[in-house]
Amino acid sequence: MARNQRTRVKHIDALLDPEEVRALLSELCAKLGFCLPPIELQRMATSPPRDIDEFTRAILVADGYGVATSDPLYNRIRELVAQAFIDHQSRSVD
Repeated sequence: MARNQRTRVKHIDALLDPEEVRALLSELCAKLGFCLPPIELQRMATSPPRDIDEFTRAILVADGYGVATSDPLYNRIRELVAQAFIDHQSRSVD
């Protein structure tokens, strides 16, 4: 995601539904190896953060990974989270 796109999606405030959260977490597990324990997956699905950056940090914390926004992995996770929020917004508008 280009830097200007990241800025553009920074302020999306959305409440992903549990199935969207599970799909996102499944994608993160398959693509990047961030596979949350079942209890964390359930917690995220029932009470997901409403902001892209909060959601990204919550995933990293739940997986026991330190949060460093300069880490390229953080940015890869954030891109997938941002796309899930964009997809949610586009479905909400339709």
